[in-house]
Amino acid sequence: MLTCFRLPLFVGGLLAAAAFALAEDPLAEDAVLRSLVAEALSRNPDLLAAQQAVAAARERVVQAGALPDPMLSVGYTNDGWSPSLGGQEMTTLALMASQDLPFPGKRRLRSDIASRETGRAEQQLERSRLRVVAEVKRAYHGLLLARDLLALTWEQRETWREIEGVVRARYAVGQGAQQDVLRVQVELTRVEERDAEQAAQAGIRLAELNRLLARPPDSPLETPATLVLRPLERSLSEALAQAREVSPELASGRLAVERNRLAVSLARKELKPDFTLQAGYMNRGGLDPMWQAGIGVTFPIYRKKRTAAVAEAEARTRGDERLLDSLDLQLRYRTQERVTRLKTSERIAALYDKGIVPQDRMSVEAAIANYQTGKVPFITVLEALTTLYGDRWTYARLVADHAQLLASLEEASLEPTAGMASGDGRLPSAGIPSGAMGGGMSGQ
Repeated sequence: MLTCFRLPLFVGGLLAAAAFALAEDPLAEDAVLRSLVAEALSRNPDLLAAQQAVAAARERVVQAGALPDPMLSVGYTNDGWSPSLGGQEMTTLALMASQDLPFPGKRRLRSDIASRETGRAEQQLERSRLRVVAEVKRAYHGLLLARDLLALTWEQRETWREIEGVVRARYAVGQGAQQDVLRVQVELTRVEERDAEQAAQAGIRLAELNRLLARPPDSPLETPATLVLRPLERSLSEALAQAREVSPELASGRLAVERNRLAVSLARKELKPDFTLQAGYMNRGGLDPMWQAGIGVTFPIYRKKRTAAVAEAEARTRGDERLLDSLDLQLRYRTQERVTRLKTSERIAALYDKGIVPQDRMSVEAAIANYQTGKVPFITVLEALTTLYGDRWTYARLVADHAQLLASLEEASLEPTAGMASGDGRLPSAGIPSGAMGGGMSGQ
């Protein structure tokens, strides 16, 4: 049984071990995460479906630039009622062929338009790839958070059990109150509640990873790494330049503008005539054969329809140019939002790591020392320890939120940032979690 004089040494040892665990930076995390990302890129069904969509789009380029199919026809012309092939000059058995030839340049434009559509399908594949990578990273860091909080819960449980032994010993000799024993038991029960919640969170995050990797739902995953804060080393302008470079939406928007400009050229080409080549052979039995050749020309005399098509394509081009500007503004806003939240998260995490948590430790040591001399009641020790673990809990969530924000920044999505560990997309509050003071930490 620990005595009250040994309690500060016991708690101090736990705090020192916890500080080392949060500060170390194991390389195993990167190796595990890299392997998970690689597996997801090779197995994720959404990516495989997008790859097949790209393959299908590439086949449309050849189709768009191909000539129309030629037409062959066989005809028999009889002079008189009775069959007279070889007996009458006007009786023929004819074989005819014709080939439509679009005006020069139309086929190339149609092929170029289909090529831009293929490029847009490729950008959809790239968006799927970026999304899957980001979802794997967010789920992975969510799993690390849940398991780190489980470890923290285990440590807190052991601390409360040791303190319970000390409080019971003091109560047995008349130096403590029964209320102190009951309060420690309440804290132990709260720890069990948080343990169950984080075990459930770990199971959910693992199930999400298995879904993204197309693994069996009960596949285990070893995570030797712990959460580590890796500061953003890029400035806002650098982050924005990178986002513009990798954004599939911007690339697809540029391809849409190019496609519509080509569509304008094609619509103007439709004002030009198309041609039809014809050739035929006619057999007349025992008489001399006959042949014919000809060329047909389509006259686009209904120009109103075709000029309207040109105006439509030009309007679509102007609209897509404005849409591209809108996409760029949206990407700039999302990038600025994420960089600002990352920098803020780093500042708050530094306050916890360098200021709040160390001060909490000193507060615990002072509370225990004063409790031993009878200067403060045991509730002061309980509140100090609860505050310490509450702030360490918040620090772990800050680190997880930061890692997930980094994944969203690399994703360069135009959608609102998702997957935050705090559950509501906001930075965790910088204070003590609800219920930490005198009533345990909130498990949410």
